[in-house]
Amino acid sequence: MVTLVVGGTGKVGSVAVRHLVDKGRAVRVITHSPDKESSIPSGVEVARGDLDKPETIVPAFNGVDELVLVLQVNPNEQARGLAAVEAAKAAGVKRLVFLSLVHGPGTELVPFYQSKLAIEAAFKQSDMEWAVVRSSSFFQSDAGLKSEILNQGVFSAPIGSMGVSRIDTRDVGYAVAEAMTKEPFETGEFRIFGPEALTGESIAQIYSKLLGKPVRYFGDDLDEWAAFKGDAFPPWSLNALRNMYGAIQKTGMKPEEGEKKSSLLPEDLTTFETFARGLVSTGTISVS
Repeated sequence: MVTLVVGGTGKVGSVAVRHLVDKGRAVRVITHSPDKESSIPSGVEVARGDLDKPETIVPAFNGVDELVLVLQVNPNEQARGLAAVEAAKAAGVKRLVFLSLVHGPGTELVPFYQSKLAIEAAFKQSDMEWAVVRSSSFFQSDAGLKSEILNQGVFSAPIGSMGVSRIDTRDVGYAVAEAMTKEPFETGEFRIFGPEALTGESIAQIYSKLLGKPVRYFGDDLDEWAAFKGDAFPPWSLNALRNMYGAIQKTGMKPEEGEKKSSLLPEDLTTFETFARGLVSTGTISVS
């Protein structure tokens, strides 16, 4: 079985690649950046292609049986995903695993949720077997907040108090590979969450504990948050995140009552405190 991984050099995709190799898959990673080829493990085939130029990705699909699709949040995400699905269909790919997001009320207003739903619709209407791994938000998003946490003593992401079961990208990558390699393959949607529901206040308290100095939660006011972030995000991203945080503040992002841990996840999940300790002590976000 030849498994093509789109997004195989990222935090989630690179973990999925290693697990797929461990499970005996012949893995091919598509990339448009020569600089990233050095990060691809030995024995993994490299194919060149640019999702923004669909004609360039066609050769990468030659002889491919399975597709793992992990896309970065980007204004072109929908077009990129649809290009990959069309190439897979044309090549006769039999099976597809797609990394998506946990959806909730209000997220239909968020562009990068809308993009993923359009991509899902495209492959669900095909002849391919498919699995959608719906993930909660990542611990690793805090890497972009490190300076604020260390230097300003503030955790700014306005996630509210309803509870968000954030998850480590290493566990997400494991789940994506598991979805592809389960026998028999299960078509359907799988929700994955981290081991604990976190709030803005509880995250700030964990950083305070680890640093030995106060770290405060910035708060839930989305207007103040947008002004605080200033030019940290392009307008399309800032507005999308604003809508996302507004939805999360109302409903949270955590398992429903009685919802069991997904069978795709490893037995021992990485805790947020373990991740945060690594972030503030070294600043290095490991995906190993």
